[in-house]
Amino acid sequence: MMNFFGKKKKQQDAIEHADQLMNKGLSGLFMKGLIPKEHREQINQSLNSARQAQAAANGGLAMAATAVVISVTDTGKLVNFDPIVVLVLDVTEVNGNRYQKTLETLVSKLQIPRPGDTVGLGSNPVNPSELIYMGLVTA
Repeated sequence: MMNFFGKKKKQQDAIEHADQLMNKGLSGLFMKGLIPKEHREQINQSLNSARQAQAAANGGLAMAATAVVISVTDTGKLVNFDPIVVLVLDVTEVNGNRYQKTLETLVSKLQIPRPGDTVGLGSNPVNPSELIYMGLVTA
């Protein structure tokens, strides 16, 4: 097909595109000038959470632990209409260590964990000592 209006760009990942708009080039300069630093940090934190969720959804992370949900508390925050919740978990690592952990994470509104459910946890690629939510584990 003929490209009348310039070269067709490769399809770019939406998260990477948002990161470029937020932090690089002329648009990044405008963002730094118009948006307060604490808001930019929140946006960048959300982008990092989205990257982690995308990696977990694509199977890019190995499961480092499983956990049984003890309680779920809604924070009232939404990201793309999916809730951010606080999970209290009874974690069992692959090596057998057990402990309780509280985790604030984004969950799918179609698969909100309930007390008693088993969820998967993976190692955060940026900080391997930190666990991130990977979703419900089906038997």
